[in-house]
Amino acid sequence: MAYNVTLNGPGPWGFRLQGGKDFNMPLTISRITPGSKAAQSQMNQGDLVVAIDGVNTDSMTHLEAQNKIKSANYNLSLTLQK
Repeated sequence: MAYNVTLNGPGPWGFRLQGGKDFNMPLTISRITPGSKAAQSQMNQGDLVVAIDGVNTDSMTHLEAQNKIKSANYNLSLTLQK
């Protein structure tokens, strides 16, 4: 079940990623910081990151995903799958 989350305001967003094409693993939320913007949204540890700002993550390396997230200045839009 895919769902969209938009985190408002500048980073830090309050979550960590694991995986990526270079690790032969899907991008996954590995940790959520208590009290963070991510914790206040619907995000959960273990959710798959399907898209970042509308860009599909299937072929993204871990570093590409990190850079895409860092480049989000004020809003970060994620499509996640439980």
